[in-house]
Amino acid sequence: MSAFLVCGVAGVELDAGERALLEELRPGGVVLFARNVAGREQLAALSRELLALPSRPYLAVDLEGGRVNRLAALTGPLPAAADAARAGLAAVRALAEAAAAACAHFGIGVDFAPVADVARPEGWLGAEARCLGASAAAVQRAAAVYLDGLESFGVAGCLKHYPGLGSGAVDSHRELPRLDDAAAADAEVFRVLLTPARAVMVAHALAPALGDGSCPASLSRAVVGRLRRLATGPVIADDLEMGALAAHGSIPERAAAALAAGCDQVLVCNVLDARAAVVGHVEAAARRDPALASALRLSASRTAGFGRRELANVPWASVCELADRARRLAGGER
Repeated sequence: MSAFLVCGVAGVELDAGERALLEELRPGGVVLFARNVAGREQLAALSRELLALPSRPYLAVDLEGGRVNRLAALTGPLPAAADAARAGLAAVRALAEAAAAACAHFGIGVDFAPVADVARPEGWLGAEARCLGASAAAVQRAAAVYLDGLESFGVAGCLKHYPGLGSGAVDSHRELPRLDDAAAADAEVFRVLLTPARAVMVAHALAPALGDGSCPASLSRAVVGRLRRLATGPVIADDLEMGALAAHGSIPERAAAALAAGCDQVLVCNVLDARAAVVGHVEAAARRDPALASALRLSASRTAGFGRRELANVPWASVCELADRARRLAGGER
């Protein structure tokens, strides 16, 4: 079982070839995107089929609110995290409950949210209204409320993007950011919020303040090792296809490096032809390296129950009501 792989799927249904591939690869999780959503009944059917795969993967989605809402075609727009936070903690809770209700309705056990990065004046992430505040204390309070809202529906949260992308001046989807000395303080937000039931996603960014100025955090034994000493839940490397990792080998090589650094799982979201290559490369590396093989076994045990709690039974009418409430409390839509 390739519990270390969390992958995307091609479209709104599985064809025979993709189903056979997933049965062979046995991923630990499947992450859904807008390309997988055509309607309520369709998404419910796709979710049931994915959850019934032999590896029993968890289902995940990026649902932060604002521009990052893969279910927007069904839920309508939801407030951006920054707008909800400005409106107060009740609005943050309402946003989390709207996200969790939508996830639970479709059998999605993991929301890759909240963003726990601290907005900085020079940072690209804050400019996209994805951050919950401009101070560590504000982000910590709001992220805790968001996580509680998710968990009240049985949905697991994933704090991102350790150690904090707030000071990154370039978008890691395109380039490799270099974080300033604030990264050490920003990382404390994650430490306070970590529990065994919560995952944390590691950024593709240089973090010299955490002991490594040459290797992206997601591939760095120093940075992930520091996190690993704190995190008892899953540690997930951000999407390996991002431009930030362009100078760091092939996607399969990046996967092996992230897992060797201490990550439990890696994301392969869009380059779907890489899924089998990642599994083959990592398995070959583990056969050569007993330490990696042992680490993968420990990772599989850490991720075994993640995202697989019993979810609340949420009628669609309630999903719509909670989305309306989130919009109302945030004072508008973004």
